[in-house]
Amino acid sequence: MFIFKYVLVILYCTLIYKLSRSERSFNNWLFDYISQKGKYSAIKNCGIQWLLLSFEDDQDKESLETCFDVFHDEIHINPRLSKIGARVKKVNNSHHFS
Repeated sequence: MFIFKYVLVILYCTLIYKLSRSERSFNNWLFDYISQKGKYSAIKNCGIQWLLLSFEDDQDKESLETCFDVFHDEIHINPRLSKIGARVKKVNNSHHFS
């Protein structure tokens, strides 16, 4: 069920992004978009997951650091995000992530 919800949320965000005609990258736009959402928002949680996995895939450590800093509370509250965050930190072998 989570995968279905995740796909729907990302498709929704992609649609909003396309309709906004933003000239920024999807990840930059998504970061700002979900930053405005409530702490327990499904959109925010799915967006954080997308960003963590995307930044990990791109090996973008600076963006990962920023994501961990800005969404620290949400990552620690949500078990799925905690697991993903721990794996990303381990894979990147970085001790400076909080």
